[in-house]
Amino acid sequence: MSQDSTNPDSPSPRPRWLGVVQLAAIVAAIAVALYFARAPDRVERGPISGAAQATPAVSVVKPAATEHSLTLKLTGTVTLERKTTVVSEVVGRVVWVSPNFSNGGSLAADEVFVRVDPSRYELEVEAARMAVREMESVPGMATAVTGTRAMLEAKLGRARAELALAELRLARTAISLPYASRVISSDLGVGDLVGPADDVGRQAKLGVVYRPGALQVRVPIPQEDLAALSPAVGRSARVSTRKGMYEARVVRVSAVVAPRTRLAGLFLKFPENAPPDSLPRPGTFARVEVEGPNRGNVYVLPESATREDDKIWVVRNGALASLTPVTVGRGDAGWVVEAFDAGEGVVVGTLSGGREGLKVTTASAPSPK
Repeated sequence: MSQDSTNPDSPSPRPRWLGVVQLAAIVAAIAVALYFARAPDRVERGPISGAAQATPAVSVVKPAATEHSLTLKLTGTVTLERKTTVVSEVVGRVVWVSPNFSNGGSLAADEVFVRVDPSRYELEVEAARMAVREMESVPGMATAVTGTRAMLEAKLGRARAELALAELRLARTAISLPYASRVISSDLGVGDLVGPADDVGRQAKLGVVYRPGALQVRVPIPQEDLAALSPAVGRSARVSTRKGMYEARVVRVSAVVAPRTRLAGLFLKFPENAPPDSLPRPGTFARVEVEGPNRGNVYVLPESATREDDKIWVVRNGALASLTPVTVGRGDAGWVVEAFDAGEGVVVGTLSGGREGLKVTTASAPSPK
């Protein structure tokens, strides 16, 4: 059974209008917050001052026209212009081989280094001499009639020619060369059969030698450096190897460039009077300095002035101007170019955001230490 409470402490019922008022207040507060949180569509900015509008400062050098002798530093390899394959002109067995006729050996001019068995050729010489004596002793040689005497003289001449050929073949059993040479390879031994290739085939090759005059230094060179040396042939050079330093001279230039590297080639020769044993061996790596022409009215710029494609910035009337100087060459001293109008100076070092016509201030670059 339900009972109605008559307790005076019980809360009275909440009026409906109070809830509506509270909801309206919340909506109004949100609207105000949104109004003040909105960013303005456009912000009016005043003039910017300070570093953003400052004229950039650049470091410059002021080149002076001078004379300069360009020396190109390159690398190369000692090679051979030609090699000589040694063969025997007579057929026979080898009876002696000089110890100098081996890999790395040196042979003097006209030094006999191989002997072929001469027995057969000595007999041929003796037979030819007997034939000559026989013809010389024919009775009536001087008193014979004209036709008979001519026939006898012809026979005597043939006999003497056969003797000369026999003596020549005998002389060729002692093998030598008319010039000093170095031995690249030889596997020849006593008892080996030697002779012309038509007679002995592969055994014809006794060894391979080269004369010191065939030594050369092949030096790859960029085409622009080659142009800087023009004319290159005849120029003096220094060649350095582990064995020592040598004077040399450019004797020719390659007619084509290497297809992969696009480099040309210089060929250097050592002096003809250089002792053969003092010269470097084929295959030796070499450092080469080639003396170029003495050029006047040039600038020597630091490499730090170089931009892409060998362009530079110069400052003229307080603004940047782009320039591509004519390159003469590069060396230890720097980048050698033909003189040009340098204005207030050539910009060195990096320049971010540089552009044609940009106004700049200049400061002299510190001298290199």
